[in-house]
Amino acid sequence: MLTQKNFKGSAVSLNYMEGPTGGPALLLLHGLTQRWQAFRSLMPHLTQTHHVFAPDLRGHGLSGRVKESYRGDDYAQDVLEFMDQVIKEPVVIYGHSLGGMVGVYVAGCRQQLVRGLVIGDSKLFMRHLHGLMYGQLFGKTLAIMRENSDYEHLRRSVPNMVLPSPVYGEMPMKSLPGCDCAYLSAWARSLSQLDPDCLAMTLDGRAAENWRPEEFLPKVKCPALLMQADPRLGGLMSDEDVKEARDLLPDSMHIRMDGLGHSLQISEASPVVRVLNNFLNSMG
Repeated sequence: MLTQKNFKGSAVSLNYMEGPTGGPALLLLHGLTQRWQAFRSLMPHLTQTHHVFAPDLRGHGLSGRVKESYRGDDYAQDVLEFMDQVIKEPVVIYGHSLGGMVGVYVAGCRQQLVRGLVIGDSKLFMRHLHGLMYGQLFGKTLAIMRENSDYEHLRRSVPNMVLPSPVYGEMPMKSLPGCDCAYLSAWARSLSQLDPDCLAMTLDGRAAENWRPEEFLPKVKCPALLMQADPRLGGLMSDEDVKEARDLLPDSMHIRMDGLGHSLQISEASPVVRVLNNFLNSMG
């Protein structure tokens, strides 16, 4: 049984979902614009063997907002407090997209408490965001949210955003593979609970101004797995990123999820469950 709870940190309150006790701790960190529900499809599998924790990051979901304080280290400080005061034991982290970057911060700061780290298609080297489909996606989404962030408005508007796909060319979001009504409605609900500052600071570069991957990645001493989405389907982690990250990470593995785009488990849970289970089994 999953239980929704609240943690009052020093800077912000975090809403989080916790699975049944028993088994080692597993911390799930979602991506930008998402919330803990991004991992809902994984919960039935992961809670069988692990004590799962899935917080909404600050500014997302039902967690608190802190105006113009959405840098990687801001998110990480919240998670460090959450680990110290709620989890209170060594943990494995699966971070998707933004959550993977936050996981790198945390694993480097708490080397003795992070047993393993899975980095799910994170843009570890912040190059060329505006040249990617996600740069345009975030820009157009922010414009819609500034018009009206009500769920019904977002549900009607988001599917019609025209985006450049590396495979299909320019087309409305609703025509892209995997972007059916249910998927887009769920994302609209997440967006309706998002502080627009999270997107604004990502687009203008402030969110990453303290992000130094060449310094942070070597501090991750635990086993780390780079889970790369298919670049042909909008994956953010390029082959160049993988090579550079593996050169910096002391103990790393890599898997490319061919046929699966950046959304990973949000689009298709089974291949992600298989990879996570194998990684978790390697932890002993």
